[in-house]
Amino acid sequence: MPPPRITCLFHDSTTITAFLNTDTGRAFAGDLLIECALHPALGFVLSLETPANYPGVTGLLGGADIGTLAHPTERLPVPILLAAGTPVSATALRAALPLLQQPDERLTAITVLVPMSEARALGAAVAIADRFMIAWDATAFPHEELVEFGRWLSAERLLTVANFAGLFPYAPVALNAAHGHRLTALLAPLAARAPGIQAAIIATVD
Repeated sequence: MPPPRITCLFHDSTTITAFLNTDTGRAFAGDLLIECALHPALGFVLSLETPANYPGVTGLLGGADIGTLAHPTERLPVPILLAAGTPVSATALRAALPLLQQPDERLTAITVLVPMSEARALGAAVAIADRFMIAWDATAFPHEELVEFGRWLSAERLLTVANFAGLFPYAPVALNAAHGHRLTALLAPLAARAPGIQAAIIATVD
C-alpha cells in the first residue's frame, strides 16, 4: 500500500477555510486536512471546540489513531485534524510530521495547512511533502511575516518546478475593483515567468 500523497499548503490567514471551499481549493484538499501549527486558530473559525488536552497531529507520537483525531465539519470539503488545544513545541510538531507518511488504507492524499508565520519554526520538516502551494489572502494588509516567509522560502530552496503546485491569491470578501486590478497587474509578469503563479484573484464569495 503506497503512503498518502502529501501537499503542504502555506497560508497567511484563517480565511484559508474560505479558499478551501472554492473549486480550486477543493481540488487540493485531499482526504484529510491537518492544521500544522504551534497554536490553535482554525478551530475558532470553524466553531469546533477542542479541549486543552487535544493533541492535534502530535498525538501520533503517542500512537493515537489519525481517524479519531479528525473532525468532520460542513464548513470544509473534508475532515480536519486541528492544531493542539494548547500550544505545542516546534520539536514535537516536527517529530510528528514524518508519521504522516505511513500508509493508511483510508487516506490517499493529505494536505497540511502551514501558517506562513510558523514555517520557519517547522523548517525542513515540511520537506516530507510531495508538493507545495501558497494561498494568499489578497484582501489582507501586507505584514512583516509575509516578507519573512518569502526570505525563508528562498533560503530553504524547497520549491522546484516539479513540486510547486502554485500560488493562489484569493479574496474572502468582495474586493475593491481598483485594488483587484492593481494586484492582477503586479502578478501578471510573475505569472508569465512561472506558470504556477495565478494572476487572477480567486473569489470565495458570489
